[in-house]
Amino acid sequence: MLAGYFSKEYYVLRKDQVMGDRNHRAWVGPPDYYDRLGAVQFVTLLLLGLREDHFLLDIGCGSLRGGRFPLIYLNPDRYFGIEPEEWCLRQGIEAEVGSALISLKRPQFSFNADFNASQFNCQFDYIIAAGIFMHASKTQIKTCLTSVSRSLRINGIFVAAFLAGDSDSISTDWSYPEIQYYKASTLHSLAEQCGLDLVLIDAPHPLGHQWIVLTHAKDQRHINYHLGLDAFSWEEYLSFQLLKRGISPKSREEYLRHDLGTIIRSDDESVVPQAKS
Repeated sequence: MLAGYFSKEYYVLRKDQVMGDRNHRAWVGPPDYYDRLGAVQFVTLLLLGLREDHFLLDIGCGSLRGGRFPLIYLNPDRYFGIEPEEWCLRQGIEAEVGSALISLKRPQFSFNADFNASQFNCQFDYIIAAGIFMHASKTQIKTCLTSVSRSLRINGIFVAAFLAGDSDSISTDWSYPEIQYYKASTLHSLAEQCGLDLVLIDAPHPLGHQWIVLTHAKDQRHINYHLGLDAFSWEEYLSFQLLKRGISPKSREEYLRHDLGTIIRSDDESVVPQAKS
């Protein structure tokens, strides 16, 4: 059992503590953004299609800043986390989650620093690394991507964030709380070397990080680069029902062209030719 490890006084955040201090909220990022960063991470996964029966791997799960939300949402035995700082995870469980939820949901954790998910013996529908690439060296990022390519289901999604720069950081090791910048083209290249396709997505991040989605190169699906609440719209439900039945939904343009075609004549010169069905 992971809970029952720290006294309550140990994990209370002091007002003078800042990012990188040895407290479960400060260690994983700006402590005053602990709530927002975790919530945005979960919402991003939801908008990308995470559902309660999926298997999720959280790389660098820390004190469960973001993990506490999918832990509640997912079915039991569906949440997995990798975190090298065991004390941080234990403290996060005591302070933010509690032993009852751990017993109910039965998450699994690995305390390693090389992003190795092999001990879980599981293929994942979703993998997320929300706080890795802005502190990792280029070599470490490639190690992470290699591990992801082995553990991600053929139709799975890997979600990550990085800090975009005009040039690549030259650090050769993990740097925290210092940050690293990378060109998007560099990450594209590293992903390609690991058999993954990378797409930049337009989604909010409280600290200005750039979200990216990676899939297996052989997976030719279309990833919507703009994430919005329309993922939960009535139109999305109807599209999903069509796809379940092997029918590709028409675009809004196709519907408009069809409707226009029912009320105009083929020789109507008031309508440009390309608007006619």
